[in-house]
Amino acid sequence: MGGSLLAPSARAADLDGADDLLANAPVIEDSTGWYLRGDVGYVVNETPDWSSLNFDSAAADLGDAWLLGIGGGFKLNDWLRLDLTADYRTEADYGSAGLSADFSAATFLANAYIDLGTWNGFTPYLGAGVGAGFASFDNVDFNGSRIGDADGWGLAWGVMAGVSVSLGPNWLLDVGYRYLSLDGIDLGNGLPDFDQRAHEIRIGARYLIN
Repeated sequence: MGGSLLAPSARAADLDGADDLLANAPVIEDSTGWYLRGDVGYVVNETPDWSSLNFDSAAADLGDAWLLGIGGGFKLNDWLRLDLTADYRTEADYGSAGLSADFSAATFLANAYIDLGTWNGFTPYLGAGVGAGFASFDNVDFNGSRIGDADGWGLAWGVMAGVSVSLGPNWLLDVGYRYLSLDGIDLGNGLPDFDQRAHEIRIGARYLIN
């Protein structure tokens, strides 16, 4: 009889403990799959390739820059997500054979990513994107004479890899690398097209929309 009297008390204690665990459990918000993102980063620029010009590109130099980016996307499932991004690369000093200018660029890409699983809140990923790039040479100077500005559009594409880290129910920290290529930038006015490559170290945040 003593055992039967103690059993209800033990069960009640178990239920109280379970209630305490549920009360203290983290709240996980449902997400619609949509998200917003913002990024900053450091850009290691490669020298523009003027393939139609016959001069020593090794004598040219293009400085590094910073970038700012915004975007939005949708997570289709645990493995695949898509987004649209717009990035601005700050001005960098360009110089070659008596020519100097301030170079800057902007890109507009449609991207796809494969998330490779999540371990302890860390999700590595791979991705690729394609779209349009806009590049400009401002304050162009040749041998001390100001000759104006030039800008134009071309193809932009990139490949990326990184890891996202969960910061809470709706926030992810994103740290990654992107190789970005601008191809066939058309400056017009009889100027030759050019290509330009860059290596980007990026850090950003993604906000998951409920």
